[in-house]
Amino acid sequence: MHSVAFQLLRREGGSDPTGSKAARVSVDFVIDGASLLVRLLKADGGRGDFMGCFVHGFTAENKSKKLRLESDLGAETEEGRYLLYLCPECGDVGCGAYGAKLRLTESTAEWYDFAYENGYEPGRLLAEVGPFIFARSEYNAVLEVASAA
Repeated sequence: MHSVAFQLLRREGGSDPTGSKAARVSVDFVIDGASLLVRLLKADGGRGDFMGCFVHGFTAENKSKKLRLESDLGAETEEGRYLLYLCPECGDVGCGAYGAKLRLTESTAEWYDFAYENGYEPGRLLAEVGPFIFARSEYNAVLEVASAA
C-alpha cells in the first residue's frame, strides 16, 4: 500500500506585459512523501503551470469532485480518467490536464494509467508514474480534508 496525503499548492497572481495570471491555492497530492505533480511533470519531460483538482474558494466544485473520486461516478475524460491537475486559469481540460484511472474496492482505492490529456488528442501515457494503491479509509479521509482546504 502507498500512503496518500496532501499539501497546499500556491500560485502567485499578478500581471506583466504579456498578461495576467490568477492567484490560486489548490491541493497537491503527496504519495509516499513526494509530490504527485512533481512526479507527473518529471515523467512528462517538462515544466507546467497546473492547479490541483481541489481549489480554495470553489466549494461546490470541490464537493462534486470529492464525490466523484470517492464513488467512481464516472470518469471525466473519454479515455476514462479523473482529472487531478488542471489549468490554473480556467480549469478546462482543453488547456491540458493530468489524470488517472480509478479503481475502487471496499478496502482499497487505486490510481493507475496516468496521462496528460487535452480532450482533442490521444492521452500521453506516463507509464513511469503509478499505479498507486491506497487503503480506502486513508484515501477517503484525505479527500474529505483536501476538498475542504
